[in-house]
Amino acid sequence: MEAQSHTPQTLHELIQKVKEAAVSFGFKENENGLFRDCITNKKSAESMQIKTPSENDSNFWFGYIREDEQPSGPYNGLSFVIFPENEGPHCLVAIGIGSSSIGKDGDLASSPGFRRSFMRLDKVAEKENAKFFYKLRFDDMETSTPGLQEELFREKDDKAIYDQALINTSTKYNADSKKEAPGLLPAAAIVNYTTKDGWNIIKAWLAQYAQWRYWDKYKQKGAEIKKYSTAATKAINACKSDVKCPTPNDIYDILIKHRFVVLQGAPGCGKTWSANQVSEKFDETIFTQFHAETTYSDFVYGIRPTLNGHDVAYKGEKGILLNAIDAAIAAKKKKDNKVLLIIDEINRANLANVLGPVFYLFESNVERKHKLLLGTVYNEDSKKDEPIELAEIPDNLYVLATMNTADKSLAVVDFALRRRFAWVTLRPHMINEESFDKDFFNEVDNRFSKYATDEELNLQPGQSYFMDRSKREENIKYGLMPLLKEYFAEGFLLSAKESFAQLFSAETDVFMYE
Repeated sequence: MEAQSHTPQTLHELIQKVKEAAVSFGFKENENGLFRDCITNKKSAESMQIKTPSENDSNFWFGYIREDEQPSGPYNGLSFVIFPENEGPHCLVAIGIGSSSIGKDGDLASSPGFRRSFMRLDKVAEKENAKFFYKLRFDDMETSTPGLQEELFREKDDKAIYDQALINTSTKYNADSKKEAPGLLPAAAIVNYTTKDGWNIIKAWLAQYAQWRYWDKYKQKGAEIKKYSTAATKAINACKSDVKCPTPNDIYDILIKHRFVVLQGAPGCGKTWSANQVSEKFDETIFTQFHAETTYSDFVYGIRPTLNGHDVAYKGEKGILLNAIDAAIAAKKKKDNKVLLIIDEINRANLANVLGPVFYLFESNVERKHKLLLGTVYNEDSKKDEPIELAEIPDNLYVLATMNTADKSLAVVDFALRRRFAWVTLRPHMINEESFDKDFFNEVDNRFSKYATDEELNLQPGQSYFMDRSKREENIKYGLMPLLKEYFAEGFLLSAKESFAQLFSAETDVFMYE
């Protein structure tokens, strides 16, 4: 690949450009951090000489550590470290844990927001220029980072891909054995720093580390804070992955393959909208919405009283599912048309009671030897009651359900039902429209990313709350604020409560709490 003139092309240049980037993000030596250099021998103030590592050298790195640590020797806490090759173009950029202990950074390392912020920095145009490795828990010091050692020792054409300097130093801090501290690199990326993609990843990870260390705010005034913060945000955004959200076309393809699909997501993520878009690809659509009082009689089959003169009679009556099955059978006889049944808010009902024995039918690619007897219904042609027996749901009937992941008061979906449906998650994401309130969406998104647990991330309000930036204040007062207050009242996102209260009060004429 061609060299990029604006990227470092040598190890010497890499060290220099990393130091320059750190300063642009607000770093102040010995005040808000320390720079450690285990590579350069400073012969004079004007020149630098890169030392050549020996075969067993395992201390060939440079980076940034806490300001309250020592300039040499073992250190505690979380660090930003780079392990370079001695001669090659690759380096390992990582979030490291001091070889002594995690120290004062225990809470930071265990924060899902800290972990999540680095896991999102994996956007590269050329995938061969970066490979990423993460632990599920950044405070885990007992296990090595999955996949990292395998990649480092991988060969191509019977030759090692990476040189010994990179292998030695990274192995010391990510060893598979207990002889060395095995789990000190909870997040790592192997990049080609001479390329634009590789250099951008290094800057983005350093900028993210700088923001968690508040380099931009350390003894700074307004203008300086903005300058440093803007530089860091720009570097982060260059590598921040967009949230991948299935389109209606994607959902349609999944539905055709699996037949029974549930769209799940928080309020405003477009579940019902997506279902309606998908329905346009079907010849016939039947819609129903579940609620707390939905029963088996409503959905499958029930016996209802009718008046015959002065007498009360009882007759079997098909529910929504059986009517949809009849529609699919009729459609298949005509032109083999496809029929879609949409079940909105599927988990608002007691699913075990609503589905009853037809639960057995919601499984694809299974040969059934026995039919289910669901009841009887009066046939106008034969003038008599006839049994309703089913061995399967017609293969031209598709079921698309929606489920709100934010409403914790709803019925729990058991594992047996989950196995019978394909589950597609819709997440809040940017909309590429002029009227979309991108700035405020990012404010809310950043707070969820920073404060929410993995489970609470399912509560993040969707893009429909940000569709019209000219109505930001109304959207906050009558949409976002009531929703977030409900979350807080239920005990969710309490660590973000103060941050959201400040955000909303800055944008509206009302206080979240008075």
